[in-house]
Amino acid sequence: MIKKILQKVFPSELSRGTFILFVTMNVSNLLNFLFHFFMGRALEPEGYGVLAVLMSFVYIYSVPNEAIQNLISRYTSKLNLRKNYGKIKFLMLKALRRSFYVSAIIFGAATLLTLFLSKILEINFWLIFLTNITIFFAFSIPIVRGVLQGTKKFSRLGSSMVIESGLKLFFSISLVIFGFKVFGAVVGILISLFAALIFSLYFNKEVLSEEEENATFKEIYVTSIPYFTIMLAIFLFFSLDIIFAKVFFSPEIAGQYAVLSMLGKAIFLATFAVSKAMFPLASEQKDKKEDSSKLFKKSLLIIVSLCAALIILYAFIPKTVISVLYGAKYIEMSPYLIYSGLAFSFLSLSNLVLVYGLSINKLRSIHYLFLFLILEVVLFFLFHNTILEYIFAFMVSNIIMFIGSLFFLKR
Repeated sequence: MIKKILQKVFPSELSRGTFILFVTMNVSNLLNFLFHFFMGRALEPEGYGVLAVLMSFVYIYSVPNEAIQNLISRYTSKLNLRKNYGKIKFLMLKALRRSFYVSAIIFGAATLLTLFLSKILEINFWLIFLTNITIFFAFSIPIVRGVLQGTKKFSRLGSSMVIESGLKLFFSISLVIFGFKVFGAVVGILISLFAALIFSLYFNKEVLSEEEENATFKEIYVTSIPYFTIMLAIFLFFSLDIIFAKVFFSPEIAGQYAVLSMLGKAIFLATFAVSKAMFPLASEQKDKKEDSSKLFKKSLLIIVSLCAALIILYAFIPKTVISVLYGAKYIEMSPYLIYSGLAFSFLSLSNLVLVYGLSINKLRSIHYLFLFLILEVVLFFLFHNTILEYIFAFMVSNIIMFIGSLFFLKR
């Protein structure tokens, strides 16, 4: 019944897929932000600053997440066109086995690095150690979700995200209320990730019920390089501002800046569903030798509209936004909220452009993206005397990143 209504209201796959993912992903994002709003109120600014840094590590560890999901989605969409479900199962299971070995190696390296980072950032070693466990899920969950995305099961894909966010909110809040503070929040995250993996596997039950059919994906390792490179650049841009704020500013100010950054990230996360829905559709049009430029322009228009709506909100009622969501103790950050919103809006646009380029195999020389990251870090080191300087440096680096992404696509 609901499916028929959606087909009538949204006749095109892009509009229907975008709507489903927009609703489910933003329900998920809402639950994630409720998590942050509760933590911002339940913890002191210093404690919330620590949690924000740990969440930045989670975002960085999630670099493989989008890269793997888009890559698996790309190959799954090709196999889905020919109804090769046995080969899709083979791809998923083989990728899951490989993901465990890679995760174990990275986890070991990250644990050694934690000995160093815990001293620099003045964060308990075991907090970072527990956060490092998310590496295993960062490599496994996107494989299963990539199959859902590639087979265009957008409602199941969105549902798995809602389940993850809902359980994170429930368990983290419960553990914090019982007095476990930041440790409770991190354990809640781990519980939700485990549940998300189990549910995502269940949502692929049709594929898993098929007889596994052997297949070769020799080119997958070569084609994975641009995916990982782009997602690494995007999520480092997304995360480094909070980590460096913890280094440059006092614990209290770093905690206040974390609120500013999280509200800016709301724009990026609110628009992320558009590029996620666009990717398999643009890839499919590429395989059919159809023009995907209209698809890209529609996606661009949707993202610009969403960014503009939130920026207007941040520009005219910043105090209300911060006080309602985080409380009066963060209100002095309100003059800077518009700049955070603009910075993450440009990052959203960069993400769309680069993901579109990936979907049509049109990106070249993407390793130059890391020059923009170097520029961002340099600007952070040069301009951190005040929050205003710092957020301006972040905004300028994101604008330059967007211009650069257009250049890569044009080439």
